[in-house]
Amino acid sequence: MTKSLTSVEQATSIILKNIPTLSSHEEPIINAFGRTLSQPIISKIPNPPDNVSSMDGYAIRNDDLKIGIKTFTIIDESIAGKKSIKTLKSGETIRIFTGASLPNGSDRIIIQEDVNILSSKKISINEKHLEREKFFVRKKGSDFKSNESLIEEGEILNVRNLSLSIASGNTWTEVRNKPRIAILSTGDELLKFGELTNNSIDHKIISSNGIFLYNFINELGGEAFYLPTAKDNIESLSKIFKQANNYDLVVTTGGASVGDYDLVQTALKKDEFKLFFWKIAMRPGKPVFFGTLKNTPLLGLPGNPVSTGVCAMVFLKKIIQKFLGQRIHDDIIHMKLNSDLNANDHRQDYIRSKIIERANGDYLVEPFSKQDSSQISIFAKSDCFIIRKPNQQKLNKGSIVPVLKPNYNI
Repeated sequence: MTKSLTSVEQATSIILKNIPTLSSHEEPIINAFGRTLSQPIISKIPNPPDNVSSMDGYAIRNDDLKIGIKTFTIIDESIAGKKSIKTLKSGETIRIFTGASLPNGSDRIIIQEDVNILSSKKISINEKHLEREKFFVRKKGSDFKSNESLIEEGEILNVRNLSLSIASGNTWTEVRNKPRIAILSTGDELLKFGELTNNSIDHKIISSNGIFLYNFINELGGEAFYLPTAKDNIESLSKIFKQANNYDLVVTTGGASVGDYDLVQTALKKDEFKLFFWKIAMRPGKPVFFGTLKNTPLLGLPGNPVSTGVCAMVFLKKIIQKFLGQRIHDDIIHMKLNSDLNANDHRQDYIRSKIIERANGDYLVEPFSKQDSSQISIFAKSDCFIIRKPNQQKLNKGSIVPVLKPNYNI
């Protein structure tokens, strides 16, 4: 690796050291879907709240079976939400339905398939099919108990654990504030969404990076904002950077390289920008830079759409995780190659790839033959990215490789 390039690991460490975990606030739990918990969810009630029947049948005293009683007198019924107030005595039973609380004195359910109906008030047990070890009782608190920690701090409230939170008696919870992230697209060549005309297509590019970043940020729990698109001149950039306050992070796309019109860093230097690194040993995404603009973290991404997308998955995702107090992690799995891979150089590669299901149910990963960082169509078709560490030798088909497989909707 050349000395002028920062490794992916070093860049990640530098970035995260300069990203704070945001404060939190209280929120009605029914409004907290998709939010990140800043404290665990603790159950306020047990579930089930009582010993309940798991089947339709008849509640009895198990001791009656032990002493050989086979015929029982029906004295009442118990249904979900309306427990029988009677207490069972020896030789008695209460008709019970799924989810109903067990009557006092009972500790076992005989399912209705295992009884013979003798009359409206009498049953007998058919021991031919009786499974003596099955009581068909859900014990009080067998799902969760009072004061049990159910969902950890840092977890996102999805539909399943939101339902659990409500079922456990919770009404309010503490959630992290959403990071406010500003997006700045740069370049004279950019057309905004909807500005396409017959005369413009030969000289302009429809700006898609900002749209990608906006949805990426919101998908991962941030709150995205568009800044005005900047022209390729210092005045335009400086004017927009002066608007980039009151945000937790600024993300730029374009103008990060070394061309005559890559002016983002030049403009930033006029506005108290502190640079921590520039250029990373990765492909795509080499021109990435990071620093602080008047104490606001700023991540500079390349203008090529694939570079922006890959760098968002590698760096921006972790930034949002840090803001939200989540566990910092990549979505890495390991898979077998479906083709050979040539040796790579000093840069860490993120190879656009697809997952292939074989007839026997196994899965393989196969890289696309084209890997140009401007090809959005290949990026869109990729459902994963093979990761190749710097200076790796050729790998043959069948080798196991680490694969970045996002589990979010990008």
